[in-house]
Amino acid sequence: MRKYQPKRAALIVIDVAIVVLAAILTGFTVGYLSNYKIIMTLLLCLFWLAAILFAAVLLPAYFSRTVIYISPTDISMKTGIVYVKRHHMKADAVQYVSTITTFMSKYTGLNFVILRAMGGTMVLPFLGLDDLHEIEELMSNS
Repeated sequence: MRKYQPKRAALIVIDVAIVVLAAILTGFTVGYLSNYKIIMTLLLCLFWLAAILFAAVLLPAYFSRTVIYISPTDISMKTGIVYVKRHHMKADAVQYVSTITTFMSKYTGLNFVILRAMGGTMVLPFLGLDDLHEIEELMSNS
């Protein structure tokens, strides 16, 4: 049984995107609501509080609690922050294997494997490129 976890580079990329989005929203808020100081201040606090909550608490918890186990007969994934969700699929039930790789995926870790079986789909998120190819080869051989 082989154990896979999301690549930390994907967490860094998503964190940077959240901070950039919060900075853009800050610019628009300051530009358009500078006459309304109270509303502007409340929105800025809201944007940055949400960015810090997601980037520093929720996403790292999600990445650390997501574990994928693949054996020649079974595929299972355990994930969740507040509650734990477990997915289980037999390897011989897999009909289609789709992979999604993004630009610079070797460095960003934004790679996904989509396993489709009769009546269900399982998405394996944020895998390293080597892990993606390994899972793809393992699923195509079974």
